[in-house]
Amino acid sequence: MVHSIFSTMYNFIGLLLLSMLANLAAKTIDNSLEGTPTVSCGPENIEIRGTTRDDFEGVLFIKNWRRTRGCYNHYEKFVNSTKDPTFSIPLKDMAKCGLELRRNPDSRELEIFAVFIFSFHPNFVTMSDRAFAVHCIFQQQMLTVATKFNFISDLTTRAILDGTATMIKPNLKVLNGRVPDVSLDAATRVYVGDPVIFVWTLKEKSEIYGVRVLDCVAETMDGRKMKIIEDGCSTDDIIITNVQYTENNQKAFADAMAFKFPDAEDVWIKCNIQMCLQRHEHLQILATGENHICPKESVCTKRRKRSVEELTQSRLELGDEDVMVVNNKLQVIDVYAPGTNQTALPLIGDEPITAEIGFKPAICMTQLYFSAAAAFLATIYLSTIICSCIFAYFFYKSSKPNSNW
Repeated sequence: MVHSIFSTMYNFIGLLLLSMLANLAAKTIDNSLEGTPTVSCGPENIEIRGTTRDDFEGVLFIKNWRRTRGCYNHYEKFVNSTKDPTFSIPLKDMAKCGLELRRNPDSRELEIFAVFIFSFHPNFVTMSDRAFAVHCIFQQQMLTVATKFNFISDLTTRAILDGTATMIKPNLKVLNGRVPDVSLDAATRVYVGDPVIFVWTLKEKSEIYGVRVLDCVAETMDGRKMKIIEDGCSTDDIIITNVQYTENNQKAFADAMAFKFPDAEDVWIKCNIQMCLQRHEHLQILATGENHICPKESVCTKRRKRSVEELTQSRLELGDEDVMVVNNKLQVIDVYAPGTNQTALPLIGDEPITAEIGFKPAICMTQLYFSAAAAFLATIYLSTIICSCIFAYFFYKSSKPNSNW
């Protein structure tokens, strides 16, 4: 009987753990480096090794060489994710990643300088990312590593419109913070991870027309692109939220986190905007249906997937004069440019050098993770009580004197 009870209990706990693991399997960038990475210089390669709080599911690469084979190490969940991401490059392969071995004419030492980037998102630069400048001097075995985050964007609003001359023009404005007030000045300096808000409005107030956001794509001049909004719904809720509308659809907005593509200075936000009709009591809907009626909210019943495909052209090819394309260019200075706090990394075997860094990550937990953790702890607590009661009962039975004696 005891064996049956314990077997049932263990099976229940096992099923609970499997269910929790399945629910927590979704990838997140809520991760960070712990401590200071270590670097090994030579004699045959340069290696950098870091330690993360959770399994690393991103890319560790050499700056400006993210897409060159041999210049990056990609980690995927359930494939090779680890809490100790490592990247090693042989000295003989340095040239293909843009690295050079230089001789200092004054000290006659050989030097190598490279910037390694820990990117926690598979496509974008995020607030969790870290960059380390590695400076190897082989004769003295000295290494200097700096962490630099100086992501600055000059956000200027610019619109390219298709439509008739009488159509009211939409406008896209990017603001700091979370208040969709277009009277505020447009954001001109933002850093990776800063809260920003995208606001789509009509340049002129209208009692007939409203604005509807269809699709948006973020892309670079070299052709890299990623769809971030599809049918008003976010394809990556880490980067941007679903589109929301005010009364009469005179304004639409979406909260976002400042982001950029690796190794790119310009990011274009291209959106399909539809001029919709406000719903009035005297409005009569004919056989064309309600496709042109302004929605009260975005219908996002299923999770959208990030796509590298460009904006759907079918809406433009149907001849709808109320569909317009709005472009917003973000002029970006390199996120790892000079001007931020620095920290030195030690060689393996040396004492670590600590330095104050401007960014101190906080421990955050989503509601799902908190609920799962609470359920797990409650299960362990109840299991402990049940086991204690069972042992106490059998101990009492075994210690009770036999009534026949």
